[in-house]
Amino acid sequence: KSSITRLLLPNPRKFKGKIGKSPGSTLLVKSITQPNLPYKIIDLPGFGYASHSSRRRAEHIKKQIVLHIEKHYDDYFFGLVVINILRIEDEINKYFVLDNKTIPLSFELIQFLNEFKVPFLIIINKVDKFSIFDKKRIIQLFINSA
Repeated sequence: KSSITRLLLPNPRKFKGKIGKSPGSTLLVKSITQPNLPYKIIDLPGFGYASHSSRRRAEHIKKQIVLHIEKHYDDYFFGLVVINILRIEDEINKYFVLDNKTIPLSFELIQFLNEFKVPFLIIINKVDKFSIFDKKRIIQLFINSA
């Protein structure tokens, strides 16, 4: 997410956001402003999977995101929901195949943004990790499940 955030900035070198090799590097809500930038970017922590976080920390981060959206949704022009293609099949299989009780976190975030009428764009990252056939199959699975 932080890599994509850099692409939205006129001067990405001035952005001090940590871009980690593993999920869960962004732990705080970070407001990004730059001179000559007519808007503010809010970089939120990942909504769900973080490889180095405890369950308690993951819940705290999720609560922090929910509270931020509830408080500031009127200020949002639009949101970018970044979904890791490596996690899509696992999330969908857990929900639709195994228990049908725990909604996938990415779907939960999408539903939450819809409730507050926040327009958003879904970006699927890490697509370079798959063949063209697998990319199409996984993206179609995501679309059909959403």
